Formats: sequence, structure tokens, C-alpha cells
Amino acid sequence: MIREESAEDHVLFPTKAQPVTHTLDQPRKTTERAGFRVDLQGLRALAVLLVMCYHIWFSRVSGGVDIFLMLSAFFLTSSTARRIARGQRPPLLDGWLHRFSRLIPQAAAVIIGVVIAAWIILPSTRWLELIDQSNASLFYWQNWYLSNHQVDYYAFNTAAASPLQHFWSLSVQGQIFIIWPLVLAGSALVWKKFFSRRSFALVAGSAFGAIFVGSLAYSIHITATNQQVAYFHTGARLWEFALGSLLALALPWLSTLPEKIRRIGGWAGLVTVIGSGAVLDVQGQFPGFMALVPTVAAALVIAAPAPRSWANPSGLLSLPPLVKLGDLSYGMYLWHWPMLVFYLEVSGNEKASFLAGAILIAASIGASWCTTKFIEKPAIAWQASPSFSRLIPQAGFKLIAQFAVVALGIGVASLPVLAWENNVEHRRALAAAQTDTDNPGANATEDWDPSPAALTLPLATELDSEWQTPGIACEGPNAPEDERIHFCEQGGDFDGGAPDLVLLGDSHMQHWSAAASAMIEEAGGSWILVYEPGCRYGSDADRVDETCSDFQDAAQDYVADLAPQMVLTTASKTVAAPDAMLRSPGEQETLVDNYAEMIQPLLDAGSRVIAMRDTPRYTYSIPECVDSNKGELDNCDGSAGYALNSVNPVEQFLDSKDYGNQVVSLDMTGLLCPDGVCKAVIGNVLTYLDDSHLSKTFVLSAKRQFAISFKEATNWE
Repeated sequence: MIREESAEDHVLFPTKAQPVTHTLDQPRKTTERAGFRVDLQGLRALAVLLVMCYHIWFSRVSGGVDIFLMLSAFFLTSSTARRIARGQRPPLLDGWLHRFSRLIPQAAAVIIGVVIAAWIILPSTRWLELIDQSNASLFYWQNWYLSNHQVDYYAFNTAAASPLQHFWSLSVQGQIFIIWPLVLAGSALVWKKFFSRRSFALVAGSAFGAIFVGSLAYSIHITATNQQVAYFHTGARLWEFALGSLLALALPWLSTLPEKIRRIGGWAGLVTVIGSGAVLDVQGQFPGFMALVPTVAAALVIAAPAPRSWANPSGLLSLPPLVKLGDLSYGMYLWHWPMLVFYLEVSGNEKASFLAGAILIAASIGASWCTTKFIEKPAIAWQASPSFSRLIPQAGFKLIAQFAVVALGIGVASLPVLAWENNVEHRRALAAAQTDTDNPGANATEDWDPSPAALTLPLATELDSEWQTPGIACEGPNAPEDERIHFCEQGGDFDGGAPDLVLLGDSHMQHWSAAASAMIEEAGGSWILVYEPGCRYGSDADRVDETCSDFQDAAQDYVADLAPQMVLTTASKTVAAPDAMLRSPGEQETLVDNYAEMIQPLLDAGSRVIAMRDTPRYTYSIPECVDSNKGELDNCDGSAGYALNSVNPVEQFLDSKDYGNQVVSLDMTGLLCPDGVCKAVIGNVLTYLDDSHLSKTFVLSAKRQFAISFKEATNWE
């Protein structure tokens, strides 16, 4: 993966090379300098192959990325420390330009390819996210983007892998390439001012040792408390880079240890590198102390005797095919992940077969060879071109050339991203110009004739605005005093009295709030929406989540104290897929398990309870399905007989109780599933914004139908 250093930079500190045996033929182009560690190119190749194999065939991570991060700091520190020890200044501007001018050309090529492919292949529900990720990847903050978007109930496509997700490690690496030269320069200054008689390695090692200890402690803490954030957090990864730097500085001392001990350690490290992904929960427990396993194992391989002999790990790692793959490892890492994501999207498979995976690996190697040969190497060669030496000094021209490569790479990669953004804006403008006739939604008549040119609303790129939160945050006497209630909205004319209606429940109660609030406000009444996403009111099954358990208890007291005229709750619960006993979703629809007990305090307070039937759920995203089936929208429809119980569980519940008119049933199935067909699109409007939540656009179009059904059920005027 790492491709930031030249072959010269791979010569390890100090400059005195270890003796090289000729048990194995040395690959061509690597014999020029005896100190060049060919085996480390093989280690790179092994690490990237592990990453690819685990991603493609096992849908998990291997620890190979941790090795890459450690290696990148190892090489950077080795080359810079040699320079400082020789009395030269540590490179800052020229060092930054040197590394980024090598990293950006291939990265820009991959981002361009991903943007074009995603624009064509992926549904528009994912466009905005990928536009943001394209910019984040290009400017080396993708890890922070992913960290900030890890845990969000209302985020779309959380289960869909991004073709740019793997840029998180490159972003961390790029950030370190900014920070590490500053640390080395600071260490050099301290060394010259105060400790010039001592070894520079000791001074720099103290700085990196402090970083190692502090970052590892923080990594262990945040991995235990918030692993999803920790995985992408730069601070939780600093110690891996510090380990590489400490290894580079300590290698001269390590080389004095007995060869037999280092050889045994090297083989043990190599076996651990290969097996750690299979044994450890890399994805769930990294980057805490568990990440020490692959990184320390790789350090043992590096510290092993360097001569290329079959007795040493370097003999295996110096095999010509591995060395060649090491030269291509950066591009292989860049290309393999988007290729896998697009293959799974097009094929519809959840995993790649052995044959498909092998083809993906071969394709990644081929793509890397192309971008290395035709993009990266020409860019590097141009930076070292002597053709301008008569006009500009060679050192000055090199800096200008490196800056030009960085600017050109970023600029060229930004063009398709900008074009994509402009396309999204154009679609927004077209949608804004449409009239109610183009998108009547629930008000479409039988003779309504849709315009072929009219876009279906809401646009799949605008779904974030389709969550319903009408009104304002609860205030005054309506503001919950209990901190266990996190979401509360209100609207209408209270006049100092109790609200006419409280909507109580989870997001499936929330997704009717636009219609319910409009109905109440048009009648001059008042309403309150109190909810907790993913927490069905009355469900003991949901109480396994402490937040949900707390909400149910607090909301029950809150609503009972308000004593509203009516309380609207979702009384049944639907599912999307068959269960282990192969029961259909409809057969599984049932009344919320502890519903009767949880509504009793509300009834005791004098409120009427409207028990609403749940909406059907799908196993797929409605907007994505519609986006992929233009002209064949029936492919996205569902069957009410399959999704819902043949008998409304709410009606069965009320038949078994003697509530009279104090508890009544409300069923909107006929609106969503006319003639037994649950429609994905009604009146050129998406009924759902994902796989289970109604879109605000559709609910607002159906507010008249909702009001009619509500008043028929309750006799409320």
C-alpha cells in the first residue's frame, strides 16, 4: 500500500549495510545498493494480499493496514534520521511535497474512476454521501468523515459499503506525514541545542516513546468505550506510527542481538502476521492493545537478519514475485476495494466467490500496474527532469514540479466531483419547478396522467430532509423535566390547557406526525410528539436497550401528567423478513407485547388511546429500488397479504378487552396498500424514504386522508 518513499529511502539507518548473501537470485533493479531491504517490499506485498483476501473472501479485516501504518513511519523516520545525523536539516516543505507528489497521482486516478463508476452504477440515494467522501478522500480527512458518521439512527445506507471507505487509512497516513517531520525537526532542534553529545536516536526516541505511550493508552480507552470511532481516530492510531519510528531508531542496537534469536523472532513474527487476521477480532477490537499483535509481529520480521537466505524470513519475502507486488502494493490497495464494492452492487451478491475474488485480485494488480506505470512513474520522472536546469536550478524546479503534481492531481480529480455536484443541483432545480399536478401523491385521481418528464419526489438525494419533526421543541409547561426524554416537539394553540393529542412512540409514530399535526392545527387544537427512535412504546422486547427502557418509563409518567385528550400510539409491530421458522412477515405481525399494561396509566389519567396499526416494512430501500427500476416501478411494490397479518392484531386485542370508546383502532393500510398492493410510488411520490419509514412528502400529500380516517375512528371534531 505504502508508495511514498523512493528506493533510496528504503536504505535503513544507519548507512552501513548488512552483508547480503546470494543464496537467492537478487531481483533486477534492487542490487544497486547493498543496504536496500528487498524483503520489506515483500512484506508490503504480503500485507496487501492479506488485506485483499480478507476483504474479498471473508468480509473482515486482517491487521495488514496496521502493518502499513507502522511501515510508513519506519521508512520516513529512517530516511529523515539519517539526514539529521549527517548534519543536514530535516526536510519540511520539500519532504511534504516529496511524499504527497508520490501519493496523490494514483489516489486521484482511483477517485476519478470511483466517481464515474458510482455516478453510473450506484443509486442516487448514495450520491451526496459519495460526493462528500470524494472530497474527504482527496483532502485526507476521510477517517474523520467516517468517524463522524458511524452511529446515526437517521443516516442512510449505513449497511452499504462505500467504494471510498478504504481511504480512511490513507487519510490517517497523510495526516501523520504532516505531523511526523515536525516531530523530527523539533527533536533535531532539541538535540543540537541541549544534547549534541548524545545520540540523536535517543532524543527522537524519547519523543516517539512519549507519543507511543500516550496514544496507546488513549487507544485502549476509546476502543473500549467507542470502538467505532476509535477505529478511524488519528489519535488512537498515532502509537502505530510511533512504533515504526522507534523501530527505525532502535534497529542498529537490535542488529547487535544474536542472529539466531532475531531469526526465530522473525519467523514467529511472519507466522503471526499471516494468522492474526484469522485469530483476532481485528474489526471489533482494534486499534487498542490487540493491534500490538500484527505490528509487533511485523517489527520482529524487520529486525530479523536481512541477508536473503532461506534460513531467514527475508529469503521468502525477497522472492521476485513478492518484490514486484510490493512495488505495486499502493495501487493494489487503492483499487481492490472499489472493485469489490462495484462487483457486489452489480452482481447482487453478498460475497465474492473464490473465482470472482481471484479475478478481482488479478484486476486490482492489473489496474495498479497501469496507474503505476502510466501515471505515478511519469509524474516522478518529470519531477526529476533535467530539461529545465538551464532556466531554473534543479532543486527549485523539483519543488515547483512536486507542487504542480499535487495541485494538478487534486484539480483534475475535483472536476468530476464538481460535475456530479452540478448534476445534483440541476435535478433539484427541475424538481423545484414541478407543480402539484406532477406529484399529487395520495391525491392522485384514477384519471390522473403523469408527465413522463416529471421527476419522482422526493429526490433520492434529498431524503435527509424527509424525516418529520414538525413544530418546535417542547417548551414552558410542556418541556419534559426528565432527562431520559430526548425528543419532544409541540405545535398548535395550547391556551394553557392540556394538549388535544400526544403522539407517543418511536420513529414509526414520528413518520405520521406531519399529517397528525396538520390535522390538529387546522382544527385550532394543540399537539405534542414525544418519541425515541428504535423504541416501540409498550415493548418489553425493546427494553433490552437501557435508553429505551428509560424512555418508556419516563414517557409514561410525562404523558400521564399531561393528561391529553387523546394519545396516539403504534400498537402492533411489523417485521420485514421471514424468521427462522420460515414464518412470513405477516404471520409475525403482532400486538406490542406489553401494550395493555403500558397504556393503562394513560387511560387512568382520562386520556383516550388511539391504537394504530404499524406500517409494512421492506427488505430493501424503496428509493433505491425505484431508482434502479425506472419504468418498472411495480418491481418495487409489495403484497399486503405477505407483509401484514390477515387479521389486524389491534382489532383482535380490542375484541378481547372491554375498553369501550376509550381505546380505538386506527388502520392506514388501505392508503398505503390499495387493493392489497403496497405501493412504492403513489401519485409520482415515494411512499417511503427507506425500507420502513414513510416520506414526509407522501404523508403531507395524505393529510386529508389521514384526517378522515382519524375522525372516523375517534368521532373527534
